[in-house]
Amino acid sequence: MSHENSEQPLTAAIAAPQPRPFFKKKRFLLPAGVLVLGIALGSCSGGSKQASDASPGAASAPAAAAPASSATAVPAAAPAAPAGPAVGAPFSVKMRNGDVARITIVSAVRTDAVTTTAFATAPKNGSYLLLDVLWETEAGKTSSNPFYFSAKDSNGRKADLSLFADNQLGSGDVLPGDKARGFIAFDIAPGASTVMISTPLMQEAARIQIPG
Repeated sequence: MSHENSEQPLTAAIAAPQPRPFFKKKRFLLPAGVLVLGIALGSCSGGSKQASDASPGAASAPAAAAPASSATAVPAAAPAAPAGPAVGAPFSVKMRNGDVARITIVSAVRTDAVTTTAFATAPKNGSYLLLDVLWETEAGKTSSNPFYFSAKDSNGRKADLSLFADNQLGSGDVLPGDKARGFIAFDIAPGASTVMISTPLMQEAARIQIPG
């Protein structure tokens, strides 16, 4: 009897099945695999979304800076050229050796006659341009002379100087503080004209535009 009782526990121990570890069970492997796959897909989608969100911000920064750079590229306006001599305003004329004359064309009118003497003649080009000239010395010593003046019409044709105008500008030295005043007349075509002033060496030193 004692021999039979000793074999029963050994047989029961051999016959009883051993439980499998929990990580080898199929019910655990399937959910674990799905969980790992979900984490991997989530990390990939999160990384791609972050990269796409960053790209529009980086692209918009240069676009916003473009108008500022284009605004600074606008060139500054060029300064206006200084106005030339005009009728009624004095202007300086450099003669020679530092001598400077101050000349004013007081008036410029069109007329049919420039003298009341027997030397009066009708103008060949339609009318006379009669200039009232004031001559002063600004520096040094200058000399006034009607032959220092010449004129041309709008087509560039030279005008004839009339030598018989009444009260014509005289010839001679004009000392500082003195003044010389007289008329100069040109037989010239109607319209705008240009009057040139020359030095005693007959080199042009200034010009003034006379409206038509």
